[in-house]
Amino acid sequence: GVVAVDTETTGLDAIRAELVGICLATVPGKGCYIPLMHGRIKHESEGLDLAGAAPVPQQLERTTALAMLKPLCQNVKYDWLIFARHGIRMAPFDDTMLISYCLEGGLHGHGMDELSELHLKHKPIAFNEVCGTGKNQITFDRVALDKAMNYAAEDADVTLRLHRVLKPRLPLAKVTRVYETLERPLVTVLADMELAG
Repeated sequence: GVVAVDTETTGLDAIRAELVGICLATVPGKGCYIPLMHGRIKHESEGLDLAGAAPVPQQLERTTALAMLKPLCQNVKYDWLIFARHGIRMAPFDDTMLISYCLEGGLHGHGMDELSELHLKHKPIAFNEVCGTGKNQITFDRVALDKAMNYAAEDADVTLRLHRVLKPRLPLAKVTRVYETLERPLVTVLADMELAG
């Protein structure tokens, strides 16, 4: 079968970002979110908390969850890097943004939100609706679990639905070989280069 995987992290740099949670979807319209580090990450910018910290929601231990998910994992380079830093090498995998690039190169952007609106006629929850913007922006580990769950589960669901729409188009557009022999293998090469520095 196919499982769509997405990670939620504390930032955009896959080498430095902390894994906060994992999103999964196996059928359209049914995504889930596995919170791992909400309220558990100490940030350098935090000073001494004399009033007491907010209670940490009950979550799986990260190492336990990753061990259980290790046989399942697939998806994009960012998530590949996050998982690789935790000892998981994903294979086989597909990358919906890369499939889109092979099909429609310079016609539009290939981010998930844009692809969702273009191919699914669905506007996903925006990151800034969950984490805020500017100086008031918070990292994902500080997002309330109910908001995190809705945002993250939708990411996995949209990724799965995009995969079902885009992947069958590869042979019709005669770019299957380009995707499978050139573009997709480069994901792991580039990710290994980033890991090595």
